[in-house]
Amino acid sequence: MTSGNKVRFNYGKKIYDIFHYVKVGILLKGSIDLISLVPGAKKEKIFNFVDVLQLKLGIDVLNDYIIKDDELLGYRIKRIVNELIEDYETKTQH
Repeated sequence: MTSGNKVRFNYGKKIYDIFHYVKVGILLKGSIDLISLVPGAKKEKIFNFVDVLQLKLGIDVLNDYIIKDDELLGYRIKRIVNELIEDYETKTQH
């Protein structure tokens, strides 16, 4: 007989269900939309701040959501392309 205690080993990246992504999406996009109501606060700049922070901290669940959301992924791509262009222009001027 085996006891009721089981040890589970999980390898690789944790897979989240759709409800988890819905909760993350509501929280992330809702927060960004709410903060963007402040005069002078732009949605894209708020997202870029959150995105840079989550990339540095390695928050996988946010990253997984962002790469599935067209609007947020577009903001990330635009930011990265602009950073690369600025970096290139800085290097070629010297």
